[in-house]
Amino acid sequence: MISQQLKQLIKINILYVNPQQTRKQRESGKTGSALYRALIRQYVLLGGIFAFIYGGLLLTTNLVKDIGAFTNVVGLFTVIGLSQSVTTIDNVFFESKDLKDYLPLPLSQWAVYAAKFSVIGLIILPTALPVWMMFVITGIQTGRFVGVGITVGTLLFILYYIFLFLFCSIAIFSFAQTKLYRHHQKLMTFLMTGITMIAMIGAIVVMNSASDDDSTSYKPIPGLTQLHQVVVDPISSTSLITVAILLVAVVMMGLLLQKWLLPKVMSGANAQTRTVTRKHRRGQGMARQFIRYNLGLLGNPTLLTQSMAMTIVPIVFFGIAMFVQNRFSLANLTIKYAGVTFVVGIMGAVVMISQGSLAGVMISLDRQNLPFIKSLPIDFKSYLWLKFKLVVAIQSVILVCLAIGFAFLAKLMWFNAVTLCLGVLLGNLLSSLYNYTRDWRLLDLTWTNATQLFNRGGGSVMIGFVMLGVMIAGGIVVAIYVTLLNAFSPLFINASALLLVVIASTYIVWHYVDYWKKADLTL
Repeated sequence: MISQQLKQLIKINILYVNPQQTRKQRESGKTGSALYRALIRQYVLLGGIFAFIYGGLLLTTNLVKDIGAFTNVVGLFTVIGLSQSVTTIDNVFFESKDLKDYLPLPLSQWAVYAAKFSVIGLIILPTALPVWMMFVITGIQTGRFVGVGITVGTLLFILYYIFLFLFCSIAIFSFAQTKLYRHHQKLMTFLMTGITMIAMIGAIVVMNSASDDDSTSYKPIPGLTQLHQVVVDPISSTSLITVAILLVAVVMMGLLLQKWLLPKVMSGANAQTRTVTRKHRRGQGMARQFIRYNLGLLGNPTLLTQSMAMTIVPIVFFGIAMFVQNRFSLANLTIKYAGVTFVVGIMGAVVMISQGSLAGVMISLDRQNLPFIKSLPIDFKSYLWLKFKLVVAIQSVILVCLAIGFAFLAKLMWFNAVTLCLGVLLGNLLSSLYNYTRDWRLLDLTWTNATQLFNRGGGSVMIGFVMLGVMIAGGIVVAIYVTLLNAFSPLFINASALLLVVIASTYIVWHYVDYWKKADLTL
């Protein structure tokens, strides 16, 4: 009975994590088992892409001898896995707020939690698969029988993955039992996910700078060298002790989670205990009240951290790698390249303001309040316009700050820094128009966690492909622009480029303004 409940609950949670993909698969005619297999194949495909890309890179390194490279890559993806685990566990267990819906049903509580953990494991697995590739490739490079290398690497990865998963789960659930978390749940969730994101960035920076100045090798990370020993020589005393310690730790953490933490969660000990009192402010106009309301919608910590992780963090990585690690400088760019920095600003904003941006989810954040707001004696289009202006203003402040930081690191002259900021403002406007409209077309007012909003229309995989495509196209445009500047009159080329940007931008703005004038706003 419990096994059947578990199976059905896993299926429900798979559908629940990515409702847009579920809808697409249903529209293509898939139902029942075919639908679940199609959704699972997407996660398998994502994991395969990760494993293929990083596995191909690892084949060029002798991981048996280069312990530093082995430990650094394992450490990097361990931090990434922890960051992904924190966000996913918080989404599925705390932000979804659906546990109370299961209580009246004749379901085993353990089946409910086992189903949620199973889906969390499926979501996190793709980010951990490069570690599996690392273990397997290292085992094969030892020269032993290929089957032994694959078996040892796979078994070690399973043990490593379970240890990582249990460790993160215990840390989050233990913290959720504290009074600090219960009284300040949103703030603590934001800090928790923010710290893991900062740790992920820090890990990449440290590992990029950890190599010796006179060599390409990395310094081994203490604590992870034992995993290398297990893969290279699995029957040594050090390897057996390491495996024994991991097994004991996994068993103890599993018992701790089962006997102590989950019963507390089930009894509702993690519920937020403080009653929030709202101050009623008189004498404020409707527009100001709507602004306060929408700022409150953006106060979701999981929403903010996931949005930053998908949009801003990749660009921050790029800037750190280029201007801090490689000490790249643009101090020699003269004023004739002001148009180039303007175009770079546009491209940078388009990369960051994607479907994972705040503009891409702003309308859906209203949830069931949107029909109520539409029923009020106000112009509904004016309300949507107010939301758009607010989110564009917020994103503009963030992008300008990033542009100023970029200009400082790149040592741009002041005029080029100004054109860079103007470029990100224009790019923000254009990209926000597209993604705000896209949010309306894919409107979802029944979502229960932020992941569902970001997964609409392809999810993080699509965001990654779009960002990569825009960066490649932008790089080509900038290269052509610079070539023309060096071959012809800079005044003529810059004037022509500005004219093209004005024409294209005017058309895009007109297109979306016309769309919203004719849009059917029926909910």
